[in-house]
Amino acid sequence: MTPQACIACGADAWTELYRGLVRCSRCGFVRAAELPSPEVLARVYGAGYFHGEEYADYLGDEPAHAQNFRARFARITAVAGPIESTFEIGCAYGLWLRTAAEHGVRAAGIDISAEAVRHAADALGLDARLGAFEDAAIRPGEFQSFCMWDTIEHLPHPERVVARVSKLLPAGGWLFLTTGDIGSPLARREGDRWRMIHPPTHLQYFSRATLERFLARHGLEITHVESTSVCRSLHGTLAGLKLFGSPPFRSGAAIASSLIPRAIAVRVRFSLDLGDILLACARKR
Repeated sequence: MTPQACIACGADAWTELYRGLVRCSRCGFVRAAELPSPEVLARVYGAGYFHGEEYADYLGDEPAHAQNFRARFARITAVAGPIESTFEIGCAYGLWLRTAAEHGVRAAGIDISAEAVRHAADALGLDARLGAFEDAAIRPGEFQSFCMWDTIEHLPHPERVVARVSKLLPAGGWLFLTTGDIGSPLARREGDRWRMIHPPTHLQYFSRATLERFLARHGLEITHVESTSVCRSLHGTLAGLKLFGSPPFRSGAAIASSLIPRAIAVRVRFSLDLGDILLACARKR
């Protein structure tokens, strides 16, 4: 197991959980037992990640992603009020940055995927940067808020990222994020079959309690948390089941994919809240 103190409480007392995960014996925080190196992560998040490995076709599902980002913008502004500027960690193809810009927000972001950043910068004309957030040239107070949409679970060292976010935020600034909730009723019921468990892409597994404890260590107070619905296309849903579902669901999804034309499956979209994806709004004290 990769040696590391618990990022939520600081203890070094891990017990094996399941499927390559360990749990902190003191606070219950869960993470992957092995944390990949930067070289491994670079291979994991190549072009294939967005085209068949984690996502069936990220840009092909653009309408679903855009609907999710519009809904998230509405929710966070309902909590935080008007947002003047935001920086997204893990901006991918820039669809959130575009949503923010369409609402008059000065937006920038960073990602380690060269293909995704190229699309955001060249095709969409956004301020998208290639690299690691820890190395990004950002002045303290330059951005009123930071966002991590379905990103924190992918980071081998989220404590370093959040520590820097806290230093860069002005007093009263915001961190908005979404991530899986391993403390949710569905995750507890599913156990090692929970669909969110798939290292080495998902490395950190928060509950509401451990996320609150983790952010508090960096001077960030969660003022609002809720489970959030996710808009998916039928195409993306079937692809996800084929990749991460239990054997019966994989077989069923494979059959359905072969019978339903892709053009139709992409257009069929639905929103569903299973209670195991949380949205948190945290403010710098």
